[in-house]
Parts: sequence; C-alpha cells; structure tokens
Amino acid sequence: MRILPSLYLAVLLFASSCGSDHPKPGSSSDGHHRHVAPHGGQLVELGEHGAGFNLELVLNPDGFLSIYVLDAHAEDFVRIPAHSITFDIQENNQSVQRIACNGVADPATGESLGNTSLFISTEPVLEFIPFEAVFTQLEIGEISFARQAFEFSKKSDE
Repeated sequence: MRILPSLYLAVLLFASSCGSDHPKPGSSSDGHHRHVAPHGGQLVELGEHGAGFNLELVLNPDGFLSIYVLDAHAEDFVRIPAHSITFDIQENNQSVQRIACNGVADPATGESLGNTSLFISTEPVLEFIPFEAVFTQLEIGEISFARQAFEFSKKSDE
C-alpha cells in the first residue's frame, strides 16, 4: 500500500512540470532558442545552428569594429589561428570597401597572434553603417566561411 502514495506523488510532480507557460532561459516567448551576445553586440551565426560558431560584432566608441569568435551557443570564446579576418562591404552586390580586422593578443588570457578570439578593424566602419558584407577570409577550425554574407546595423548606443 505504500506504492500508491509514491505513485500519486510522482504523477503530481510530473503534471506540475509539464505544460508550463513560462519560457526557459535562453528561449523567447515564441519557444525559439535565442543566443545572447556577451558584449551587447550583434551576432552572426556561422554554420548549422547549435553546431557551428557565432561572431559577435561590436562597434567601438571610436568607430572601429571588434569581432569576437564564439562557440555555437555564443557562450565561450573560440581561439582561431588566423592573424586577420577580412570582409568586403557591398552595395548592389559590388564590393565598395575591404575591411581587415587584425587579431589581438591579450597576455591576461594567454591569447596571442595566431591564437586569439578577438579581431579589431584597422579602420573605422561607422560611415558605412548599416552595411551588407561578405567575408573574404574566415576559417574556424577546418571550416572555411569565405563568401559568407552578413549584415551589420547595430550601433553600440542603440
């Protein structure tokens, strides 16, 4: 007879955990999973959702663009062996400006050129925002994301 109260408790716990109208952390009210940019920037997803990578694009106050390489869930930094990342700003499918973003060494984290997750543009991009662009050089691990299109429209103060 002790089985009946235990079974009742199990059913009650199961029923109360199902059908919740409250979204889980990292999801939206429509049930879709969302990633949060750690620096408040704009995320660009690369590869298959959940199995690829994310880039966080952050406009610095001085108009330069920082690019952080992140894992599939935009939670952890991913160091890559690249010394730079380049992209072409496009207008009417024509390249109007090539932007190089050089790797940044950080002795505090042990990151060095050729082993970093942070890249900063060599020139300001503020005058081009919003823009459409295509990566001309971007390899993460053994995957090449060259010719990957993206848009950037977010300013840090928005």
